[in-house]
Amino acid sequence: MGEFSIFHWLVVLAIVLIFFGGRRIPEVMKGLGEGIRSFKDGMSGSQNGGAAAATATAAAPGVSAPGGVTAKSNKNSVALSWSAAPGAASYNVKRSGMSGGPYALIASIAATNYTDESLANGTYYYVVASVGAAGESANSIEVSGTSA
Repeated sequence: MGEFSIFHWLVVLAIVLIFFGGRRIPEVMKGLGEGIRSFKDGMSGSQNGGAAAATATAAAPGVSAPGGVTAKSNKNSVALSWSAAPGAASYNVKRSGMSGGPYALIASIAATNYTDESLANGTYYYVVASVGAAGESANSIEVSGTSA
């Protein structure tokens, strides 16, 4: 008693998979890691954390951010679309629970549209970055969508 057997761990794993689904677990863990890193940077008050973040989001030469980004609110999902950017091979779709970020990467796709599904009720904020041979562009303008 007092210890978890393998059966208990399998039940916990099954419950997690039911609630989050197999696709969501890596996204949740990445968001958790980014949140912890952001919290640590904020608590340390160091200027280096902000400089590193600014460098990471600097625009890559030759790749422009996608334009015409729109978000359409749906039941438990938000549909995003944007115009193709010259030199882009793919796009990184990022989401935040608050305006202005921090944003977590939720998808890397070649298409110019994406539907963020299985969302809890609330408002979500999105940006899209182009990815080309020179790297990732700056983020697009922020758009928001509400899942109800």
